[in-house]
Amino acid sequence: MRIKKFLALATVAVSSAVAQPVSAQTSTVSDAVGDARFNAPAFQDIVMGQITKTASGDFALLMGLAGTVPAAPPMPPPANAAIFWGWSFDLDPASYPAGYPGAPGLALPAEFLVVVSWDGISFEGIAIDRRPLLTEEEAILTPVPFSINGTIVEAVLASSLIGNAPPSFSWGPRTVDWAGPVGSGGFIPVDFAETVFNP
Repeated sequence: MRIKKFLALATVAVSSAVAQPVSAQTSTVSDAVGDARFNAPAFQDIVMGQITKTASGDFALLMGLAGTVPAAPPMPPPANAAIFWGWSFDLDPASYPAGYPGAPGLALPAEFLVVVSWDGISFEGIAIDRRPLLTEEEAILTPVPFSINGTIVEAVLASSLIGNAPPSFSWGPRTVDWAGPVGSGGFIPVDFAETVFNP
């Protein structure tokens, strides 16, 4: 797979305390505590998610969890390959790209994903542009800046990566266990919430 791969791991702090410009647009979703599957640890239990589109067109992404993310998280069953904390962007409800990060041929609704991943060794921030899959090309992976501070996971998606997003679209925070390699059928949703960005 052609991958703009994790060559430069950007790890910049994105402070949620910084005031957003008046023109920023924010969408927030809440999720119940304790509803994560598989008796997952609190660091996989989503309690809130937020995306903010800034005046420049970038998206500031935030996820609040029920517990602190450890510096070196254990792989909670059924995960044994990786853990994702992510945000999905369903930019076109009529579109179902098939393939990465799922197995080849597996159709999923999101055209764009941003994830903070842990593979048992290191964390990485990754933007996954799945739109090329619609024309039988390969998904594009690009490193993105991220931070993990206690119960808060954040990332920044540059406007240059996502392009002109529609004014309204479905999105949601999610946590995922990988029981097999990323890019296989081994992904298992743990917790998620969904809402619509329509400020």
